[in-house]
Amino acid sequence: MANILITNRCTRKCSFCFARTRMRISRDQQQNSTTHMTRDNVRKVMDFLARSGDRNLRLLGGEPTQHPELIDIVKEGLSRDFHIHLFTNCMMSRKVADFLGEQSPDRLSVLANISPQANDTQKQKEKACYALERLGQRAQVGITLTSPEFEFDFLLNYINRYKLRKRIRIGIAQPIVGAANDYLKPSEYRKTGRAIVRMAQHCIKQDILIGFDCGLTLCMFSEDEIGILAKCSEGFKIVCQPIIDIGPNLDIWHCFPLSEVLNSHLDKFETRNDIVRFYQIKTFSYRTFGCMPECLGCDYLRRGQCTGGCLAHSMNSLKRLPSRYAEDAPVRAAGALRP
Repeated sequence: MANILITNRCTRKCSFCFARTRMRISRDQQQNSTTHMTRDNVRKVMDFLARSGDRNLRLLGGEPTQHPELIDIVKEGLSRDFHIHLFTNCMMSRKVADFLGEQSPDRLSVLANISPQANDTQKQKEKACYALERLGQRAQVGITLTSPEFEFDFLLNYINRYKLRKRIRIGIAQPIVGAANDYLKPSEYRKTGRAIVRMAQHCIKQDILIGFDCGLTLCMFSEDEIGILAKCSEGFKIVCQPIIDIGPNLDIWHCFPLSEVLNSHLDKFETRNDIVRFYQIKTFSYRTFGCMPECLGCDYLRRGQCTGGCLAHSMNSLKRLPSRYAEDAPVRAAGALRP
């Protein structure tokens, strides 16, 4: 899979935003104007995904519904037999919400990131509620955690009120390499793990499963808690791998937390697998560190049962960060970092 940043414009300012540097970079490149991916670049990405055997068109931003041609992009993607997956805060126009609500749930799905950290206005909340009502089974909600103390009852209310998919995606806010944002500290992982398990047990009583984003660690949970999650989730696994994000100008990066380092360009690769292998090589040595000092002697990390959390933690812990551009960061430089 690959995420396609079709616009740098967003209607929110979430404290944890992974994409804030990407959106700032795009604005600076365009003399402080909003950058939307051109239709020609969208087609180049579609061609790239088709060559890669990937039939998923994952649209995000910024806020993808702010792209003035979103409806036409979705129509073209559907006509080319892509499944459309939209990452949105649901603060979209009624025209866009009505259009998306008319599409088959088999062809279009939506992840609605409900962010309490954004302090939405009443008007913004009303927009989001209208969109959720129109989307129904096409949408599932997600939440990003910045603290072990978090509310989730409001998510259950959304699911029940608007008949959304009975799934909740849980992500933990990760740091940006070389930049500042609000993120969950590794020292709070264990406490957060216990809170996630309590949430899962509560949700399963309403037939709602939770799912996980990347960057978690195995030690966030006890053995008993892992067993509970196996029964109360879509599947519990620890992952940290190249997602591949594609910017409006077809620049690419490993994932949003690493968007400030090891950048390259889509034109240099034939398929997504080529990009994944490229980033696996570039980041290999950093994966030996993990996000906490305890990771260095961890059997789970050594055996590959845990990835040691988000790579951004490992990179930020080093005095020398990787280069901005991947071509300026030879593999031997990363290799020299092995303990």
